[in-house]
Amino acid sequence: MAQLPSASHSKIEDAANDIADRIEAKSDAESGATSDDIQADLEALRRDIAALTQTVASFGSSKIREAGQTSQQYVDSARETITNLEDELEAHVHARPFQSLAIAAGIGYVLALLTRR
Repeated sequence: MAQLPSASHSKIEDAANDIADRIEAKSDAESGATSDDIQADLEALRRDIAALTQTVASFGSSKIREAGQTSQQYVDSARETITNLEDELEAHVHARPFQSLAIAAGIGYVLALLTRR
């Protein structure tokens, strides 16, 4: 599985540590926390989760873009190879037309024998 870039990884780790520190601080504090304190903590937690989600989404979209570029390079390379093979075959047929005709007839004969069985 792909690893996160160090910058994204450190952002996520820092946010997770921050959340853990807040939870620990609240558990150590007196249980007399007010409703406003809890509401503020929940809001902060929502913001942190939204930031983490955005970081993960941007990482995923960059990996998808990178995979698309790589696959396009493979397609372009395959097209170039096929074009080169086609040009070489055409040059061979023009240089030795009778030999090419004999090879094509032989291949046709073998394929006919195989399809009859």
